[in-house]
Amino acid sequence: MRMTNFAGKTVGLMVASGFDEATFIAIQKAMLVANAKLKIISSDAGLTNAWNGTGWGMSYPVDATLSTTLAVDYDALIIPRGDRHIEKLSTEVHAKRILRAFLREKMPVLILADAIKILDIVDMGYPEFVNGANAARSENLAATNTEDIVVGLDMLNEIMLDGQDESRAA
Repeated sequence: MRMTNFAGKTVGLMVASGFDEATFIAIQKAMLVANAKLKIISSDAGLTNAWNGTGWGMSYPVDATLSTTLAVDYDALIIPRGDRHIEKLSTEVHAKRILRAFLREKMPVLILADAIKILDIVDMGYPEFVNGANAARSENLAATNTEDIVVGLDMLNEIMLDGQDESRAA
């Protein structure tokens, strides 16, 4: 996986306590290799807690709270999997505001596995997974229905380009 379109870009990772830790770490590693700036956007201030599958995992520093975040400050948005955090984000009006702004402005968004339920808060239908595919794309939105994040990150990397092979992100 070569994610050259992330180099120098600021990627927001929108979470609430209870996001899947393994997914988070995989995204973090991929963004580090791609030379992207990964920023944690959370409903929690200070630290947010991961879920490691059987219990609470590590705590991670929050770069920006949902209430102070503007989509314009980011080049792409990733929402990792994890029922606990999606349940919390679904009740956050600022999560709704941020996701709507990304979608309205056709900014790149990746939603992983069960996190696709977050689209319900913005009254948007789910992308169609054709013929049992593990990923789907609709303009600027990429979604996966599997735990394998590589497919989703590859799709997001492609979305970062427009027709002239220049970055679509700001």
